[in-house]
Amino acid sequence: MEMLNPQAELTNALLTVIPQLNVDTYFYLPQDEVNYPFVVIGEQTVTGVYTKERPIVNINQLIHIFALKDDLQLVQNLSKRIEATVYNLQQTENFKWVNTLDNNVLLMDDTTNDELWHAVLTFTSQSN
Repeated sequence: MEMLNPQAELTNALLTVIPQLNVDTYFYLPQDEVNYPFVVIGEQTVTGVYTKERPIVNINQLIHIFALKDDLQLVQNLSKRIEATVYNLQQTENFKWVNTLDNNVLLMDDTTNDELWHAVLTFTSQSN
């Protein structure tokens, strides 16, 4: 019997649906020159149990948005669109999901030559 991997399934689904919002989306923070805005499907923390039939998990998923400082409204709009997209991601191949937004934090980021907005959205995705 193949072991189901809810973490990979959720990540792959996010990497499919977020780019449909017409924003460059990465699984890692790009090291090369990229255009702003962009999204990073970031860190995950997984808790749960594995039953005889399937894993039942809670995944805390971080999604990062990076945009230039003059694009505050764009970051706020994109945050809301991502929130709605994740909320509506209720089914992957082997799992049903209940997704909730836990936090939406907006930070100024001056760690590059460009002054940026860095939004961090934290979701909990519960499989059932």
